[in-house]
Amino acid sequence: MGNAPLPATVRALAGNQVETVSMKRRGEQMLGLLMAGPALLVVLGIYLYPAVFTLVLSFADYDLVRLSIKRFVGFANFSSLAGNPAFVQATLRTIYFGLLVSAVTTVLAFLIALLLDQKFYGRGLLRVFVVLPWAVPPVVAGVLWGQMFHADVGFVNAMLFQLGLIDSYRIWLGDAWTALHVIAIAEIWKAIPFMVLFFLAGLQSLPQQVFEAAAVDGATATERFRYILVPLMTPVAIPLMLIQFVWAMKAFDTIFVLTRGGPAGGTTTLNYFVYQEAFQSFNLGRASAAAYILLLVTLLTVAVFAFIRIYVDRKWRRA
Repeated sequence: MGNAPLPATVRALAGNQVETVSMKRRGEQMLGLLMAGPALLVVLGIYLYPAVFTLVLSFADYDLVRLSIKRFVGFANFSSLAGNPAFVQATLRTIYFGLLVSAVTTVLAFLIALLLDQKFYGRGLLRVFVVLPWAVPPVVAGVLWGQMFHADVGFVNAMLFQLGLIDSYRIWLGDAWTALHVIAIAEIWKAIPFMVLFFLAGLQSLPQQVFEAAAVDGATATERFRYILVPLMTPVAIPLMLIQFVWAMKAFDTIFVLTRGGPAGGTTTLNYFVYQEAFQSFNLGRASAAAYILLLVTLLTVAVFAFIRIYVDRKWRRA
């Protein structure tokens, strides 16, 4: 009796009900698309049109007086950049700067998140102070760091001199190597709050039973950190490091306020190089080509980080 076929009327009613539910869902989906359509068109207009227009300009010679394309030059803008030592140095500097900022920020943010995950008096107040740099506008932050590293009245020079670590005041922003790392410090300071919040959320979502069981089995704090905490937090750390790398490659405000790409181009990154080509040299063709090379470098970096994450996941699963 359990295998007896349903009556035709029951099957018809069930089919009608399924069709009604399906039509209702399609109607809701169409309504959602219609309501979101205007916003999607605005977003596409804001992002897609400039991207396509920039791609066209990268293969053209643009007339800023008539605001029109003079002629298409093929890959001449790209070949011109490839033979430009300043562009090659800016590309290498951008990759180094991005790796430095993302790596240091990830390590510091993880350690701060570990501290804030502990229970101690004043933890809430410390969390507020950690998040404060996120609320400071980038230009204001650049001015503050410029004052701190000022050659004559800067706090850093005064502190290091009083501690006996330097015998005379240094011009931190007058040397390309130190200026680049001053900018890196400012970028790290701005980025730490974002990463701390995500690391802290990841730490608080970890199953505590695993750590308790490991402690009962005699695992030391170092072993629990190395073999349990690090593998569990790696899926959180790699995407955060990737995001920070991309943000570091797009750094502009801090460079503009502190050094304007100097001294002698020593702090010019790809993003700032695009600005110089477009608004100082007024060569929109080369600026557009440089912008797409920056995009290509970013995409390659994303691919590398994706490969690293897949490799790490497979390694920990085998372990």
